[in-house]
Amino acid sequence: MPRLSFNIVPVSTVTRAEQEVMFQLFQQYYDLPDPAGFFRDFAAKDDVIILRDRKTKEIKGFSTQKKLTHKINGKEYLGVFSGDTIIDRAYWGDYTLGWAFFWYLTKLCLPWPWTRIYWHLISKGYKTYLLMTNNFTTFYPRFDQSTPTFFQSLSDDFARQLYPITYNKAKGLLVFEGPHEHLKGNVAPITPEHRQRFPHINYFAERNPEWEKGDELVCVAEYHMLLPLMLVKKLVSKAFKRVLLPKPRPAR
Repeated sequence: MPRLSFNIVPVSTVTRAEQEVMFQLFQQYYDLPDPAGFFRDFAAKDDVIILRDRKTKEIKGFSTQKKLTHKINGKEYLGVFSGDTIIDRAYWGDYTLGWAFFWYLTKLCLPWPWTRIYWHLISKGYKTYLLMTNNFTTFYPRFDQSTPTFFQSLSDDFARQLYPITYNKAKGLLVFEGPHEHLKGNVAPITPEHRQRFPHINYFAERNPEWEKGDELVCVAEYHMLLPLMLVKKLVSKAFKRVLLPKPRPAR
């Protein structure tokens, strides 16, 4: 049983007291957070996924969302940008945020079941990047494929809309001048072992070498209605393997 529950609401309905709780949670994991900037960015989003402890009902995480429209080669495409996203460390590993986000995208698709939605995220830490690589089948940038022209156009258009000054197109990064909010050193460090064992983490570190200073890798992933079913299949397969594979016997 997940330890978190979720609800998705327009940002305009979130009380100031709830926003204050979210900011307090945010600043536990980031250095140099700007309160004014946080609340300004919050108000600029459309919706927010709020995660609460099932028993206490206290806010333990959140993710803000903004709907976007892309016009590429005369055709319009729907996009969603995930802004500030954080989960209390005590709940890391809980799948609730992933299911909540898929539910959010699915509701957007329901009027047009075969529509594809393009998820945009900016990653200043490898854990955010892995949210994409672990849950989507089509995503960029990635270590094992070059980015197709269409997906690069989506990323460029997204960055032009929201971050026209800080976007470095050649690097695919948001590069900030001067001090900028960044993950605290003990939150998600990248060790040599990480880089050796996990190609996605190594790739993230190569593409965003100044991530510790707050630079952000611009990413895009494709969502369609079959994706949640594929994720369920993946989770069920993992569960069966845990149950069926023989456990190693302790050495005597």
